[in-house]
Amino acid sequence: MTRAGAASLARRAGVVLACVAVGVALDFVLRDLSLAELRTALLRQPAARIAASLALTAASFACLALYDLVGVHVAAPGRVRARLALLAGATSAAFANTVGFHAVSGSAVRAHLYLPAGLSGGEVARVVSTSWLSLVAGNAAMLAGAELFQAATGDDPAWHAALGVTLEALLLAWLWWLSRGPREIALGRWRLPMPSASLAVMLMTLGAVESGTAVGALHVLLPPDLAPPFDVFAVGCIAAVLLGVVSHAPGGLGVFEAGMTAFLAGRGRPDLLAALLLYRLLYNLLPFSCAVIVLGLRSGWRALAGVTGAAARSG
Repeated sequence: MTRAGAASLARRAGVVLACVAVGVALDFVLRDLSLAELRTALLRQPAARIAASLALTAASFACLALYDLVGVHVAAPGRVRARLALLAGATSAAFANTVGFHAVSGSAVRAHLYLPAGLSGGEVARVVSTSWLSLVAGNAAMLAGAELFQAATGDDPAWHAALGVTLEALLLAWLWWLSRGPREIALGRWRLPMPSASLAVMLMTLGAVESGTAVGALHVLLPPDLAPPFDVFAVGCIAAVLLGVVSHAPGGLGVFEAGMTAFLAGRGRPDLLAALLLYRLLYNLLPFSCAVIVLGLRSGWRALAGVTGAAARSG
């Protein structure tokens, strides 16, 4: 079998496995639930919780937009307007969170916006890498804080303290390495310039706020008797997100819901499924719809401007 044939077979096998994972996960979540119960639970969701989730979603996407603003400053300083960087950060996240295949879908949106602005493919890749760096550092910072808080206030303090201190030590070691001078990561011809230590602190802060608000957007929707303390919930929620990413199901569909249902021991609870569906609507589908509309209008406006400019030149 040729290399191309093997790659095609692997892609098809991946699609089949993703479909199986979605089917098994949805069966786990939906079994023993009726549509009437789900509808009632959705209608009973307090408007104040929905408003709080929407506000936290907006805060999360504001941070995601700022990732790219920092990313272009590191990877291509002075080459991209702030407004375009903010648009790329928010819309690429909206596509990646909903469509899935984050490395592909998010990068495609950024390439669509940055390449016409004059960035090279390598520079776009560096912006994407800086954004991922912000995400990882921010999640680590948020989890470290959550674990240390849990160690101080909850059960099994030794285990939580060990994990929190380990994460804090890794982040401090990274900051110390950055403070020693300009740094970059090199893999063959590929180069990723590292931010300065002060900029890295900003990235960590942004990432921690983004991660906290994204998790909080679901936490406020949960039934009160199922909602654990936020620090405990954050760990389980991030684990469920990673499980959805690894499954390659579009947007982690079904797999994320199954992970959260198992973590919260809420199988058969229509109010929990209602909260998860509302979270999908507010954090995934609403930003995705806005991103599609904004990018569509922007492309239409640019096409119209090009036609008008061409007509003016010919006239």
